[in-house]
Amino acid sequence: MMKINIKQKLIAIVTALRGISSRVYYRFSCFQGYCPTSDEIENSKIKSLASRLKADSYRETLTNILEWQERNIVFWTERHPIVTVLSYASRISLLTFGIGLVVFFFIIILNIELLWLLPWFIVIWFVMLVSSIATTLAIMVWIIHGNRKIPVMEGLINALRPSIPINALLEKKLGVCRDYAKLTACLLSNIYPNGEIYFAHAPNHTATGIIIESKLYMLDQRLPILTIDRWNDYRKPRKSDKIERFDFIKKTLQKADKKTFLQTKNRSELNTENLAKRMTELLNIKEQTDDKAISLEILWKNGAILYEENEMVDYSLARWLETKISSELIRINQITKIEISRHKDDLTFQIRFRQNK
Repeated sequence: MMKINIKQKLIAIVTALRGISSRVYYRFSCFQGYCPTSDEIENSKIKSLASRLKADSYRETLTNILEWQERNIVFWTERHPIVTVLSYASRISLLTFGIGLVVFFFIIILNIELLWLLPWFIVIWFVMLVSSIATTLAIMVWIIHGNRKIPVMEGLINALRPSIPINALLEKKLGVCRDYAKLTACLLSNIYPNGEIYFAHAPNHTATGIIIESKLYMLDQRLPILTIDRWNDYRKPRKSDKIERFDFIKKTLQKADKKTFLQTKNRSELNTENLAKRMTELLNIKEQTDDKAISLEILWKNGAILYEENEMVDYSLARWLETKISSELIRINQITKIEISRHKDDLTFQIRFRQNK
């Protein structure tokens, strides 16, 4: 009986420690920018947006989230490299300082009288470090202010932050992958409070996914929705890149085994004719022969890698195609036929349509 009690106590202690560890890890991830805090999930603007995007089905709701992001959030190109540039600049500076110091001491060993140069060496190195960082920041500020018309200090502070406040993200509508991931997690947490939400990582990239009928679907900034298998093929994560389950109710973030989400079976060959038929059906296009029809080509870059025959993917892809067609001021009822061709990893949609009379 004593042994059983001790074992139960040890299990309870281990469980408690794991809970503390996952909560600490969650806090650290919030600081990194891709994981939302409770306040961000409960934000009134997020709740309002989530209620607008929620639909009757999973496929429509998830597609709404991605389409809204694609239409409204602009990728903040200038912000993306800032932290990386400063990080590498500091590493290079420390490396050169270390090498210079070794060389300098080697010279001193040969001639001790040169010791008086050491303070000057440190001063010169420090001035070069500060000036290079200042120059980098000045260039970035000029680019951000000039391109985005954001006040200088506000633009610089948000550009250097690992995590942009959710209100600033919704107001400025600018972000990088971790900002998209946080916004997506906020929306999914409000729409599906009991949903299984995950973050998947790849080199210099993060995206958010959700389990629907035992399958992990990725919402990665723009349409269409991707299965984890095709996302994995495209992003090529390293073995060290992780998948994490996000539980905003318990405020935890736990690492998950990637292998449990990936399919081991061989991928079926892409049939472009069948895909064209599915797009025709989903867009409710009535095929007809028209010798006077005009052609429009729409390119899906890396589409052959990203596509997988799947109801969720097909629906969101049809919505993506519809937005591309409408942006060309072509109505769906003008379309007479859709054909799809493949060139290496890309897919091209050939849209045949009638001219307005």
